[in-house]
Amino acid sequence: MDETKVDGSKGIKTPIWFVLGVVLLGLVVVVFLFLNYYNRGPQEGTLVITAGDTTLGSFTIADLQKLPVIEKKMVVQSNCDGSCGNNPGNNSAESSEHEFTGTSLLSILNSIDPGLTQKYNKVITRGVDYYSQVLEMSEVLKPDNVFIAYADYGKPLKTKAGGEGSLQLIMGSDKTGQHITNWLVSLELQ
Repeated sequence: MDETKVDGSKGIKTPIWFVLGVVLLGLVVVVFLFLNYYNRGPQEGTLVITAGDTTLGSFTIADLQKLPVIEKKMVVQSNCDGSCGNNPGNNSAESSEHEFTGTSLLSILNSIDPGLTQKYNKVITRGVDYYSQVLEMSEVLKPDNVFIAYADYGKPLKTKAGGEGSLQLIMGSDKTGQHITNWLVSLELQ
C-alpha cells in the first residue's frame, strides 16, 4: 500500500485568517462608531441656518448671546381641545407665564447677510424632534414678533432629554402657544 504524506505547512492556516477577519471587522465597527458620533444630526444648543444645500450660518447659544438681547414676558395659553385632565369635556385653556431671554430672528439673519430677508419668502423651523412649521418672512420682519429664546426666567432652556442648553422659537404675536418650536436646531430659508 502506498502512503501519501500530507505536508501541514502548505495551504491556508485558518486560525490566522480568522484572527485577521475579526480584527478587520473590529476596525470597521470602530470607523462606523466614529463617523456616527460626529454625524449625529442636529445638536441642541446650536442653530444651523440653510438655504437649499448651502449652510448660511451656524450659531451656538454663546454666539446668540453676543447679539442684541431681548427680554420678553409672555403668558402662553395652551388650548386642550377637550383633552385637559381626566374630563374629556373640559375645554379650558391652561396658561403658563414666561420671561424669555433671547434675540430676534431678524438680528440673526442680518448678522449673516442683511439682504437675506429680501432674497427669501419663507422660514421653515425644525426642532430636534423633527417638529416643523412655516413662517412667512413678513412675520419675521414685524417688529417685536419672532425671537429665538435661550433662557426662561434667566435659566437655560431644557433640552428634550432634560439637560440645559436648548433653543426655542417664539412669536410675540402668538398667545396660544401654537407657533412655538421647542428644541430648535435648524432654520431653512426658501
